[in-house]
Amino acid sequence: MAERTWITTAVYEGDDRSRNQVARYPGVVGISLWDACTNRFEYFDPATGRSRAEHGGAGWFFFTGDRRHQHTVPDAGTPLRRRVEVLTASEFTYSRQVPHGMREGAPLVTVHVVHTPYAGPWQVQATASAASP
Repeated sequence: MAERTWITTAVYEGDDRSRNQVARYPGVVGISLWDACTNRFEYFDPATGRSRAEHGGAGWFFFTGDRRHQHTVPDAGTPLRRRVEVLTASEFTYSRQVPHGMREGAPLVTVHVVHTPYAGPWQVQATASAASP
């Protein structure tokens, strides 16, 4: 995972894998970097390439020893625990529960978030604020 820059390419609700709902869940969509030596992560806006570090898009990122879960502990914000579904050189997919459509107060739905290696126009690099605590 650490050798690549990743981008969210699909978001599926529940068991329906026929409709990509990426537009409905912009809060989980982005370009991602992860440094395996420090376990630091940083997210970037896919439309601009700008860091999201100042808005909770940087922090600590690690996998459990059994590789079944991934934990994100942002520098600002709520820690997240995600269930790992696929972890290969070409895909990282996790699932977690969020309010339907990311609308506060909506019923929870399980989303499956698919990431693939990023090959777009932005040359993202960890910012100084995200590189060290």
